[in-house]
Amino acid sequence: MLNPQSIPIIEEQQVNIYTPFSLFQQWVKNRSFPAKVMYGQRQIPVTFQPNPDRKEHYMISTALCKKLNLLKDQQHHIHDSYDTLHIGPVVGIFTAGFTGGTYKPIGERSSMFAKLLSEAKKLGVTAYVFGTHHINWEEKQINGYLYDQSGWSQQHLPLPNIVYDRLPNRRIEGLSSTLDTKTRLEQEPSLLWFNPGFFDKWSVHEMLANDKPVQHYLPETVKDPTKDQIEELLYRYKNVYIKPTNGSLGIGIQQILKRRKDSSYYCKFRTNGQNRLRRYSSLKRLLRQQFPNGLYGYMAQRGINLLSWNGKPIDFRVHTNRNRYGHWEVSALAAKLAGTGSVTTHVTSGGKVLTLQDIVNELGKSKSITEDMKRAVLKLSDTLTENMAGIVGEIGFDLGIDTSGSVWLFEANSKPGRSIFSHPNLSVYDMKTSALPFEFSIYLYEQLIQRQVAIKK
Repeated sequence: MLNPQSIPIIEEQQVNIYTPFSLFQQWVKNRSFPAKVMYGQRQIPVTFQPNPDRKEHYMISTALCKKLNLLKDQQHHIHDSYDTLHIGPVVGIFTAGFTGGTYKPIGERSSMFAKLLSEAKKLGVTAYVFGTHHINWEEKQINGYLYDQSGWSQQHLPLPNIVYDRLPNRRIEGLSSTLDTKTRLEQEPSLLWFNPGFFDKWSVHEMLANDKPVQHYLPETVKDPTKDQIEELLYRYKNVYIKPTNGSLGIGIQQILKRRKDSSYYCKFRTNGQNRLRRYSSLKRLLRQQFPNGLYGYMAQRGINLLSWNGKPIDFRVHTNRNRYGHWEVSALAAKLAGTGSVTTHVTSGGKVLTLQDIVNELGKSKSITEDMKRAVLKLSDTLTENMAGIVGEIGFDLGIDTSGSVWLFEANSKPGRSIFSHPNLSVYDMKTSALPFEFSIYLYEQLIQRQVAIKK
């Protein structure tokens, strides 16, 4: 494992790189010299020279710097492998929704991407944000967006070693231009793509339900439910959540409630920015009114008697990320309090973010609930890694804890939202979850160099 280092640039018109003196001596002794330098997907034949001052650092000529499109004024990781000296990693953050300017080039999400790029630079990672229209396929370069203290700018940079997928929604992910870009980039010989695709809720449920060590975290769930199946769940659990299998951000979720001594059925939902509650005389009428197009593409999930605070239910958002060694770790943990009359705890529905300390202090709960959740999400993350196609690098889990202390998984998201970081006491998690994707990128980059093949896990 090597630490990042600076590469001073010297004014020379020849394509040269000067290497640490001891390294050059080792090459002489072994009679084996690299023949090229690689930065991202850019490979340049080059003449290697020993450091003229017999010092132990690299220097690069202005001519080579220009050919490589090397990002200046930052540190880089350097690896000597076979016939190539690798400088990198180069990470392209793939997204959409660009404004065309450099004030807020990705709209309201610009501040999130600025944090990501700032953390990448601290780790010696060349990182930029790009979309499909920023790629010059003939030159094999990208006019990527960079961020530093002076703000946003664009610069020509090589195609990346690692693509970090931060597409904003399923619609854009499914566009032919997006699919074509992904196909063409994945054909590059030394490129890995992580966090590909949004999770399908039912596929995740099935995957986890078939794994004995984690299946007990799953509430009973039915895909494309019938009226009779919902009725049965209501009889046993008193409330049922109806969720779109491809939903996100809590959009489209409705809750059906049935009290034993009340003949009416109640439905909680959100529409036009307001939380609503409707009463129906029968389940048939409720389903016909609330789901006029039927329940195909939905899941019915049993309700859980959750921990509550002042009569409002609480659930938990836990982020996991793969780190510098490729291992999963818990990177953020917060509680979410449901808004008045809300069917979910999402901030957009009036929910409130709380720290774990708030929960321990106010509810008098043991800190063991934190450890129980951490154990659960690490098991779940490992199971999803083993069974998902592609490389999964981060997951956001929505968990619940019932009144008996059991942990339940409600959802797993491959591109977790960041609303919990609006809480001032969660800023350390904000930084950590912004840095870990690039620590994982360094791990993937080293795997590429060492194995010279793409890896799945």
